[in-house]
Amino acid sequence: MATILQLESRISMNKHIKEITLLALATSILFVQELMFSFIPNIQLTTFLILVYTSVFGLKKTYMIIIVHVFIDNLLFGSLGMLNIWIPMALAWLLIASIFSLIRKKTDSIIVFALSGYIFGHIYGMMFVPFQAWLIEIDILLYLIADIPWQIIMGIANFLTILWLYKPFEKFLNELYSRYI
Repeated sequence: MATILQLESRISMNKHIKEITLLALATSILFVQELMFSFIPNIQLTTFLILVYTSVFGLKKTYMIIIVHVFIDNLLFGSLGMLNIWIPMALAWLLIASIFSLIRKKTDSIIVFALSGYIFGHIYGMMFVPFQAWLIEIDILLYLIADIPWQIIMGIANFLTILWLYKPFEKFLNELYSRYI
C-alpha cells in the first residue's frame, strides 16, 4: 500500500515539475520575442501570447507568467525601481488577461479575439499615460494625443497576429500541454 502512495506522490510531483518547466518556457518565449522585436516600436507578440496562454493555461497561471515576465523585463532594462514603468505594465497585462478570460467564456470567434487585440493595444498604452505624463510633467491630454499613433500601431499588430496566428498556435499549445502534462 505504501508503495502505491509513494508512486502516486512521485507521479504528482513529476507532473508539477513538468508544468513549472512548461510555464517557465512560456515565460521565456514571452520575454525573448519582445527582445527580438524591440527595434520596432510597438510591434511584438506579447498580447497574442498572453491571450493564448490565458486560453490554454488559465488565468492564474497566466498571471504568474505575466508577473515573472514584467519583473525580468524591468530588471533587464533597468526600470525596476521606476514605478511609472513596471506598475502600468503589470496592471495592463493583468487587465488584458482578465478581460480576455471573460471574452473567451462568451465566444470562440477569431474576429472578436482580433478586435479585442486591437482594443488591448489602446488599453496597454492608456495604462502608461497618467504615469508618464506625471513623470515628464506634461499635460495628460497632450501626452495622450502624442501616444495615440503608437497605440494604433500596437493595436493593428495585435489584430493581425491574433487573426493569423491565434487558432493554430492555441491548438498547438493545447496539444503540447495535454500531452506533456
